[in-house]
Amino acid sequence: MEEIEVFSTKLSSTGENVKLFLDDDYLEIPEEDIEDLDEEMGYESYYTIEDSGQEVQRISVINNLPDLLKDTDSHDECMRRVVPKVREVLHVAQCEMQYAASAAFLQILQKNLVPIQNYTQTFLQTILNSVDGKDPEVSSAWLDTLLDVIELLPKDVIKKEILHDPIAKGQLSQSVAARMACCKILGKICTKFESFVIKKEILPVVQSLCQDVDYEVRGCMCNQLHSVARGLGLEATKSAILPELVELTKDEECSVRVHGLETVVNVLASLDSETCSSTIIPLVCKFCQQAMQAEDSTLPEVGKQIGKIAHGLLAYLTDEQKQWFVDYFKKLCKVGLSLEKLKGNRDIVEKDISPTITEIPDFTEDDKFLECRKNCAYNFPAMVLFIGAKHFKSELLGCFSSLCKDPNVQVRKTVSGGFHEVSRVLGQHVAVLQPDLILLLKDESVDVLRGGLVVIIHCQNQSSMY
Repeated sequence: MEEIEVFSTKLSSTGENVKLFLDDDYLEIPEEDIEDLDEEMGYESYYTIEDSGQEVQRISVINNLPDLLKDTDSHDECMRRVVPKVREVLHVAQCEMQYAASAAFLQILQKNLVPIQNYTQTFLQTILNSVDGKDPEVSSAWLDTLLDVIELLPKDVIKKEILHDPIAKGQLSQSVAARMACCKILGKICTKFESFVIKKEILPVVQSLCQDVDYEVRGCMCNQLHSVARGLGLEATKSAILPELVELTKDEECSVRVHGLETVVNVLASLDSETCSSTIIPLVCKFCQQAMQAEDSTLPEVGKQIGKIAHGLLAYLTDEQKQWFVDYFKKLCKVGLSLEKLKGNRDIVEKDISPTITEIPDFTEDDKFLECRKNCAYNFPAMVLFIGAKHFKSELLGCFSSLCKDPNVQVRKTVSGGFHEVSRVLGQHVAVLQPDLILLLKDESVDVLRGGLVVIIHCQNQSSMY
């Protein structure tokens, strides 16, 4: 027991836990017997017969691994005895211990507590193996750790020790979960390598995953395309990534199309003016038109992204195209608010409204319409910047007033929360907002009133709006 004393010289409680951890021969079963154990009684059932106090001690030891390795007195002994023991018990450990280990292993690399070669041979191998675990939540935690670890490792280590793993996971014969993990790993790896490496080693797998038979995989790979594009560079992105992205924005599954629009926004910075003008602008306009026609879940996503889209493409838009985006935004702000759907409550959509706004008891609507108008309310300051303060009154004032009168309190709360931003952008033209501010200050919702008060405070700090 003399070796164990090394651990207890500075941290007595941790040292005692380490002693118990090393003395404990629990779960020292041959690895080939683990599968039989799973079938007969389940590893979780086996594990629960162990004393809960021992579990706490084991987790404590794992949580303290970074400290043990940081201490020069205990570092070598910890690597020789404690780390192998931890790796051994992780084969059948419950979730809490897995979570603790995934966090500790990352900290060890972040703090440079062991040489990269030692980390690669011990901790990295355990991380890679644990990503393929049976519990989805545990596997997800280890995958998150792996993604963070990739950012910190040298690219030669990534290429030698990691790259082959996602390429294998990306094959159609692998599970959906494995292929989705592959998408995320490849997206992260592409930020580390030169363009020629990505083209040779990664791009074929990326293209295959974009065309995967499972829509979840296609959507997951779509989310990573902006990272792949940054790694590839402009020309390769135009020839290899854009065709895949165009197809994904037209995917039969609505959720994939949603991911496609989000990726279009994220990839704008990697494209040149010619590509934006000839490919992206027509693509976005067509997507928006189809979303309005279909009235599916892509519509709220358009409302969410339209501010970023408009500003990202502003430099490439003609006056006609710019007006198209403004007109489309106006329609988005009133989606779902037809007279028929409001059941005769004309006061909500006409200018002559009652002095206070309250919820309409018999008004029901599709959640996607509500979400769309909320997103438009959130994006309103960005669209005011897009059109310019001088044109606000003629182009967007009526639309803004409509949101302030919206029958749903969530929309009014959102527009109230951004009211001060709109007033700031308008500057000397802010007086046109006075009627809408007065209206919001008469609202029966405390959340809506709070936004109105922020406007008053903001205006007092700047200058009177009257």
